[in-house]
Amino acid sequence: MPASGIAAARALLSGTEEQRRAFVRERFERLGFAQQGLAHYLHGRLQPGLGGPALELGHMLAVAVYLAFESTPGLRLRPLSEDRVAAVEAALSADEELRQHDPVDALDSEDIVAIEQPALVAFVNEHIGLTLEQNAGSIDVDHVALVFRAILVEILALSQAVVPPPGHSASDGEALA
Repeated sequence: MPASGIAAARALLSGTEEQRRAFVRERFERLGFAQQGLAHYLHGRLQPGLGGPALELGHMLAVAVYLAFESTPGLRLRPLSEDRVAAVEAALSADEELRQHDPVDALDSEDIVAIEQPALVAFVNEHIGLTLEQNAGSIDVDHVALVFRAILVEILALSQAVVPPPGHSASDGEALA
C-alpha cells in the first residue's frame, strides 16, 4: 500500500467531528456492500460492548483501511468471502501462537504485518495512540487491543484480495498491495 493511499484516506476523513462521524457511518455501510465477508467479520468484532471510544476508533480505522485500498489508483479488490476472512484470522492466530512459544523470535505478528504494510500499520498505530491519549483513564485498553487485532485481520485480508495486474500471475493469497 503506497503512502498515497493513506493520504487519500486521511483527506476523506478530514472535516468536522460530526462530518467525519457521518462519513464513517456511510462508508462503513458501503464497505458492507462491496466486501460482505469482511463486513460480516468486522460487525462481529466491532460490537457496541466495546464502549464508545473503542467502537468509534474501530469503525474509523476499518473505513480508513478500506479507503486506502479503494483510493489507490489501479488497485482492484476481489470480494472476500466469510470463509476467506476466517482463514486469514486463523492464519494470524496460528502465527501469534507460534511466535508466543518461540523464545528466539523477537518479532510479533504485528511486526510482520508492518513489514508488508508499513504505512497502514503506522496510520493505525497513530490513531490508536491518539485515542488512548484523548481518552486516558476512560477507555478499556483490552477493547482497543480487540479493535487493533480486527484491523490487522482486515489489512491482511484486503492485501490478499488485491487483483493482480495484467500479466502478473500471483498465487491466490499472495499480498500485492
